[in-house]
Amino acid sequence: MKKTALICVLSAALIFSACGQTAADTTGKDTENKEETTMTETETVTEAQTTAEETEAEIKKRAKFYNPVSDKSMPDPFITYHDGYYYGLATEVPSVRLYKNKTVEDLFTKGESKVVISTGADIGGGKKLGWNEWAPEIHYLPTTDRWYIYFCACTDGFDFGSMRMHCLESEGNDPFGDYTYKGTTVSNRICIDQTVYYDEESGVLYTAYCDFTELGQVIMLAEMREPWKVGSKRVMVTHPEYNWEKRGTDSSNDGRVNEGPVFIKHDGQIFLLYSASGCWSEWYCLGCLRYKGPDTSKKNFLNPDNWEKSKKPVFEKANGVYGVGHCSFFTSPDGSETWIAYHGMATPDAGVEGRYAYIQRIEFGEDGAPVLGEPLSRSTVIEVPSGQENG
Repeated sequence: MKKTALICVLSAALIFSACGQTAADTTGKDTENKEETTMTETETVTEAQTTAEETEAEIKKRAKFYNPVSDKSMPDPFITYHDGYYYGLATEVPSVRLYKNKTVEDLFTKGESKVVISTGADIGGGKKLGWNEWAPEIHYLPTTDRWYIYFCACTDGFDFGSMRMHCLESEGNDPFGDYTYKGTTVSNRICIDQTVYYDEESGVLYTAYCDFTELGQVIMLAEMREPWKVGSKRVMVTHPEYNWEKRGTDSSNDGRVNEGPVFIKHDGQIFLLYSASGCWSEWYCLGCLRYKGPDTSKKNFLNPDNWEKSKKPVFEKANGVYGVGHCSFFTSPDGSETWIAYHGMATPDAGVEGRYAYIQRIEFGEDGAPVLGEPLSRSTVIEVPSGQENG
């Protein structure tokens, strides 16, 4: 029933109640009849009010949207939910901008935002932050009660040889508060796309990131000595080996890429998703590593043999959405759903300037692995995450 109709029902019920009482007094009906009439009319009003409340709740539950959720190119979207708000970041090149909003579908278009660091910022040692601020992420660490933003960027200009991974630390426990620059997490190598995973069982903060080697772009795994410093033991857990991990300008070109790692844990199992092939191409896709170790001690977690790699992509172009990849995961407000955020292109040749942010719900298989399905088309109607209140 529409809201307008409900208001009419409620108004009619109230009018009927007043008229009924007057009629009873005029005709001299006994008290018992008047009480019965009043009770019936009160029940009608209460029922109308309850129905109105249920309908309002149903309307909120049925709120819908379409992909993409950005109105401009926003590669590498990272979204997390915390204490009633969604927080998001994406690659915006000259700065790292943090977004905050109660509704996820409007996060990047209507949400409050602030720049946490930008090109030209003093990063110590006589150096300034350069160009190419890429792949920002935000993570909470319970051992310090602080939030950390990781991103990569050049130093002192555009020279890609100076590309490093950087860390910011919140000054308090508010994710939307002020941040302090802490330094480069790996100071002597070109590295990008850092993510972290705090393991509650071992109490260790682990990191995964992309390194550049003779094998192409590979995914490295290590312990964080501090939240802003990668430890010395670093192991490679995946490199481009299948054809779907090597596509560049066209399907035959050698674009050897494993990048954009992100962890996801479900029912006690740990997975490491990563992006494969050239990010500029329609073949950009996602691969997956499953952790098979007996426990999450450093000895086992940093053993490449304990990571089992998917032989096929777990998420790739479909339904008119191309170049899907560099994802993150977030939960619905009521915790009942898991969602993926990723970027995609509307045409096969849109390139790096045409990568918009998309989101959709995912499932998990009987074996516990994330089942991402296919990217939803831009004409697919999507319900908002469960428990989300309309803004």
